[in-house]
Amino acid sequence: MTTDKKTTTSNDLRLTPEWIYYLFFLFGLALTYIYLSHRTDNIVRDIESTKKNLIELRAENITLKSDIMKNRLRENLEKRLSHRDVKEPNRAVTLIKKHDVE
Repeated sequence: MTTDKKTTTSNDLRLTPEWIYYLFFLFGLALTYIYLSHRTDNIVRDIESTKKNLIELRAENITLKSDIMKNRLRENLEKRLSHRDVKEPNRAVTLIKKHDVE
């Protein structure tokens, strides 16, 4: 029993057109994979920043609505108008009637 050792020579390691096409195909797949993974990472980052922006805008919206509701209160209105010397009348409003002369 003798074991035959195969030796590789430079003649056995030829790049045939089939191998070249296969290597180009693998290279194309690798580039596509890298591109899509980077694109997905960018989309995820954009979604996260948009979520943070949305949370900030909701908080600002709630703050502005509460400020508007506070400004609509009667007590607050009286305070704001007191600087202009506008006060609530103490007596009832009288109607001025126009008499027609015939």
